[in-house]
Amino acid sequence: MQKADQQTAPASGEANVPDENQPQTRLPRENEGRFESDKELKAFIDEKQLLVRLPVSRRTLFNWRAAGKIPSVRLGGRRVLFHWPSVEAALLRMQRGGGQ
Repeated sequence: MQKADQQTAPASGEANVPDENQPQTRLPRENEGRFESDKELKAFIDEKQLLVRLPVSRRTLFNWRAAGKIPSVRLGGRRVLFHWPSVEAALLRMQRGGGQ
């Protein structure tokens, strides 16, 4: 290998970072505050966490999701997330009785 083909680190100790790994342009202003805190991001839970919170079987959860009774978000192939406040609101809409 010739010396011209080898890359060396700059003398200042900084690593070479390709341009595609540099930060991209800022988000538009309307999207900047979309997730203001980690608490808001943690509102999304997976199926396992949802089943801990709800006293239903996995099959019932699947049926509710397939029927559109509870909202979900599919990420990629098989990963499904649930937004807990939205699921809670959907369950309250399905509520019967209680005489308010």
